[in-house]
Amino acid sequence: MMETDRVDERTIMFSRAELVPGTERYETYYREHPEHLPLDLKFRSLPGLLNPSAPYFQPLIFAAAEAAFFTTGILADRVDGEVNPERTDLSSARVLAFIRQWARDMGVHSIGVTSLKAEHLYSVGGRKRNYGNPVSLSHTKAIVFTVEMDHRRVSAAPRAPIILESSYQYLHAGTIAVQIASMLRNLGFSARAHIDSNYLVRCPQIARDAGLGEIGRMSLLMTPRLGPRVRIGVVTTELDLPENIRKEIPGLRKFCELCKKCADNCPAGAISSEPGTPGRDWYIDQTACYTYWCTCGTDCGRCVSVCPYAHKDNLIHNSIRWIIGRIQFLQRIALYFDHLIYGKAPSLKKLPEWM
Repeated sequence: MMETDRVDERTIMFSRAELVPGTERYETYYREHPEHLPLDLKFRSLPGLLNPSAPYFQPLIFAAAEAAFFTTGILADRVDGEVNPERTDLSSARVLAFIRQWARDMGVHSIGVTSLKAEHLYSVGGRKRNYGNPVSLSHTKAIVFTVEMDHRRVSAAPRAPIILESSYQYLHAGTIAVQIASMLRNLGFSARAHIDSNYLVRCPQIARDAGLGEIGRMSLLMTPRLGPRVRIGVVTTELDLPENIRKEIPGLRKFCELCKKCADNCPAGAISSEPGTPGRDWYIDQTACYTYWCTCGTDCGRCVSVCPYAHKDNLIHNSIRWIIGRIQFLQRIALYFDHLIYGKAPSLKKLPEWM
């Protein structure tokens, strides 16, 4: 990817949703991107995320999700800080070994390291404090990790539990990332956490390059044991950490080529059922996706809930994922039985009593 291919964060839906009508920032953006105005006026006319008038409104769950997003917002102001002028003489391998185990103790599912590349960074910031600022980092390495989203809550998507789970795992990932970045600065190395509402980097691409998964049809990271049922945290640093050697996850992209279950079940029709382009990521229609979010009041998650790779992390499903990753002619058979057992359009799971 060339430097000119970097994504301007101001153009993504989360940034556009934060624009306030009547402000100079709003007027400037739509003067420069008039093609987005009719589309964005549509989502602004809808109830919106966590709105009491949305069809999936549930007062307790929505209030809890807002509390998690609120707390993540507090953390978003703590992603960077002063660096200890006295640098540790520990080896980078020793530091990384400690971080890996510490992160797993904090609930991380998978973790890796990769070199930070130009295409990993947004070209211009688009959220809150970063809006309009050119993105530049002197860091050379990225620690990236995943946290698991609860299977039962994801299976209820697009009802209210999905946004509670999303908000909580954004907070969970953010808490871990902020701690790791702070620890590295305590050791004398510049480090920055990248968390919800305060990213300078594109997390799925970093996770892919660190060997944690592949970019799937729904444009999310597909991991070998949880599929897209994860949230991602990233810490960039100047510490020269040992890298993971990226290897293609066997069969993952091939299965996405075949499956199309996310595209068939997307309420917004935002996911393409067309074949992927070799060497290129799939991209969804982000405007259609976000507009549906504003319609239903949650962040939907239907694509994640129906994905065959997102089944529970247990011996049976892990064995199937392992086999179809290596014996590709069995993928069609596995997909047939997935449709047979769970349905081509899986039903929504029952909620626990307290929800």
